[in-house]
Amino acid sequence: MPVLLALAAALLLPWSTAQGAAPAVKVGVIVSRTGEARTAGAAQSLAATGWADFARAGRGLVTATSVEVVDDAGSPTRAAELARDLADDGAWALVCCTTPAATAAVRDVAEELGLLLLALSDPAPLELATRGPSYWTFGLWPSEADALAAVVADALAEGRGTFALMTTADGYGEAVASTLGSLLGYAGMRLVHEERFATGTDELRPEALVVATNQPGAVAVWAPGPDTAVAVAALRARGYEGLVYARSALVAPGGPRLTAATYEDVRFAVPPAYVADDLPASHACSAEVAGVAERVAQLYGGVADLPAAAGVVDALDLIAAALEQLYVLQVPLDSPLPVLRQALRDAAVGLPPRCGGSGALDLQEGRPSAVVPGSLVAAEVGPRGDLRLP
Repeated sequence: MPVLLALAAALLLPWSTAQGAAPAVKVGVIVSRTGEARTAGAAQSLAATGWADFARAGRGLVTATSVEVVDDAGSPTRAAELARDLADDGAWALVCCTTPAATAAVRDVAEELGLLLLALSDPAPLELATRGPSYWTFGLWPSEADALAAVVADALAEGRGTFALMTTADGYGEAVASTLGSLLGYAGMRLVHEERFATGTDELRPEALVVATNQPGAVAVWAPGPDTAVAVAALRARGYEGLVYARSALVAPGGPRLTAATYEDVRFAVPPAYVADDLPASHACSAEVAGVAERVAQLYGGVADLPAAAGVVDALDLIAAALEQLYVLQVPLDSPLPVLRQALRDAAVGLPPRCGGSGALDLQEGRPSAVVPGSLVAAEVGPRGDLRLP
């Protein structure tokens, strides 16, 4: 029996004796089993049901956790409706969603109703400068700022002292430039050139030529997918052979597979589950990543999409760990549901940093992302379109 379940059983035994049977702790998991993101959504659904099956076979606290998996079909409206239904049915927490748009819709519901939400995708991938405050929502997928911090760290480790930036000529691009500039300054690196372009462009010939001529140690191409493809192709055509980094959002579960013809050798900051088979033992979360990979392979129906499944496993493990804290603190289990939801949220925030397939996770007050950027890995697209370590 894993340590988590053994500890949970030991903690619950005297507590349940004192207060009666263990409470039914309901967790809702919203994914896209159908729709355009159904491949990743199916893996997430299998991971959730597998986690619940394993919990029911155990003892104590986790056995009392009921996991309800529902399908939003990739619709933000449907996802929001399901979130409200789950809240009305007594859910203590939510895990969602396969697509950013659905996650954004559920985030609004969670913030309105007061419900812990562990997000599987970034609810606002192109709103780095305009994110509103979030109290109940914590992301298990790297935010734009997380990804920028991780690529700066990777370039520094590669001995590159200078960066160039290609981004969009809008508020998002302005925020990217500001964030990247601050990160580079902190790392003792320099932003030597910046090119802005309109979204939906078909050609970046002069812009790419200027960047390539400057020969920076690395180039960050931070733009929506089609614009990134245009910029990367233009850089390579102008002879730039240095490191090229792009947004993590482009390789998120549920998105289209990147082609090697366009993206080969481009690097992305991703959770370590993406390269679980090749992750070096020196990585701080190597043992936990291997454990999640083994659980997914053995317990969750042989799910092939480990990066998609890992976030669900991490989220449910985190909720189980927070529940343990409620029992340690002897929180009255007959308290009103809003009180229990608040207690669960506070317990999750109070947990020490923990590792999983998503890397190191640390829920902190005022920080919407739970991802520790230093635990991400810089993987590059290989000749077959798969991600690998350089």
